[in-house]
Amino acid sequence: FDGPIRVFHSAKVEYYAPSDSCGMGGMHREVIHANPNYGGSCRFDTVFVSVGDEAEAMNGLLVAWVWLLFSYFDPYHSKDVPCALVTWFIHPSDNPECDKDTGMWK
Repeated sequence: FDGPIRVFHSAKVEYYAPSDSCGMGGMHREVIHANPNYGGSCRFDTVFVSVGDEAEAMNGLLVAWVWLLFSYFDPYHSKDVPCALVTWFIHPSDNPECDKDTGMWK
């Protein structure tokens, strides 16, 4: 690969959260930050990443810390490819359970 890589310090995202009735029909918009100089300090957001079926652990979501947002141009498909460099937070259990009283993963 010898093309340019474009780096972004933030990205606007839109996602569907059916469990939250706020917004229009459960739709939400947020900004993900991966900025080494955000008002004099760094800001690297934590995100949920959908990786599979909701029947899997943690409803098919994993947690990641976003370090870098970037894109490159794929000349074979003639389009920009958005990417993120993340650190995955892996649950220590192979089969985490949700606490019935608090709704939090344990």
